[in-house]
Amino acid sequence: MPHNISTKKLLSFLKSVPFNKVVKKAQTASVGHRLYPSRTPAQDAHNNFRIDRGHEVSGKFELILQANKNAEDTNVRKAAEKDSHAILAKGLADPANDPEGEAVEKDLVADFERRK
Repeated sequence: MPHNISTKKLLSFLKSVPFNKVVKKAQTASVGHRLYPSRTPAQDAHNNFRIDRGHEVSGKFELILQANKNAEDTNVRKAAEKDSHAILAKGLADPANDPEGEAVEKDLVADFERRK
């Protein structure tokens, strides 16, 4: 879904994500399950985005970035109002080779840029 959300806003969110915990949680979560942040109105508004678990692909797990409907940021909220399940970015978490999630964070940023 094309969007006009700033990369700066995304980077601010990604700095708060404990990717090592998200990667670990992705291994046991079901598809569609929210991995970060926990689902509360305050968290949704403050963080603007969420990361859900996608499908398993060859032992790796998709991390799906989506916008929150009650985001504080106007552009993020508008994107969510159009489609709160639209994928803003996808990345593959590889728990065996990158348990800290450094590569998936870079993948999310790159995919976010491609989808603008």
